[in-house]
Amino acid sequence: MGERGIVRAENLVKVYRMGKVDVRALDGVSLTIPEGEFLAIMGPSGSGKSTLMNLIGCLDKPTSGTLLVDGQDVTRLGDRRLAKLRGRTIGFVFQTFNLIPRISALDNVLLPMGLVGAIPKSQRRKRAIELLEQVGLGHRVRHMPNELSGGERQRVAIARALANDPKLLLADEPTGNLDTKTGRAILELFKELHRQGRTIVLVTHDPDVASYAERIVRLVDGRIVAVETSPSAVDRGRGVEVAAGPKEGAHGAA
Repeated sequence: MGERGIVRAENLVKVYRMGKVDVRALDGVSLTIPEGEFLAIMGPSGSGKSTLMNLIGCLDKPTSGTLLVDGQDVTRLGDRRLAKLRGRTIGFVFQTFNLIPRISALDNVLLPMGLVGAIPKSQRRKRAIELLEQVGLGHRVRHMPNELSGGERQRVAIARALANDPKLLLADEPTGNLDTKTGRAILELFKELHRQGRTIVLVTHDPDVASYAERIVRLVDGRIVAVETSPSAVDRGRGVEVAAGPKEGAHGAA
C-alpha cells in the first residue's frame, strides 16, 4: 500500500438538527485509509457508520474537522467540484443495488461513464462489456434487472461502480439483501478487486462480512472505539490498536 492516504480524516464531527435537538452522529473521528487497503467500518445501528461513509463518499460535509479525499479538502469544495471528485474518484455499491429497472445491465454500466466523461466515448461500450465479464456476467449484458437474480444485480452494481475507474470503492451493506451463499460470492469478488489494487471501504454490522477486510474500524456512538486487524490478515503480522472508549452521553446515527 502507498504511504499517502486516499482518505485522511481528522477530528470529524457531524451534527444533525432533529427538531429542537442536536444529534451528534460523529464525535471526533480521526482515520487514515491508505491507498490499496480493504477496510471494514463496523458498528450497530446508530453507531455513525453510514454517516462516516457519506462523508468519505462526498455525499455530505462534516460539521467540523478536516477531511481529505484523494488529496482534496472536501470542506472547501463547492457542489460542482464535489460532484466531480465524487464521480471520478469514488464508486458506490449499495445494499439495494439501485439499478435503473428499464435499461439493460450494459446500459446501467454505461450510464455513469456518460455522466462523468472520464472515459472516452469510443471506449465506453468495450469497457462496460469487459467490466461485466470481469464480474462474471458477460453472458447477461442484454438482460434487464428484473431478469437477473439478486446476486447478479449486485454484480452489475459493482461493474457500474467501477465504470469510471475510481480509486476508491465504497460498499454499504452490499450483502444485506442476499442469501448467505450469494453474499459470500460477492465478498470474494471484493477480495479479488482488492488483490487487483482497489481501495475498498465496506460498511457492515456483520462480523462475518467484516472479516473479509484487512482492517476493521469499530464505531460506537459516533466514536472509534477500536481499530483491529481482521482475521483474514492475521498471518501478515499486523497488530491491534484499541482506541479510547466512547464518550459518555454521545449519540450516533447510522
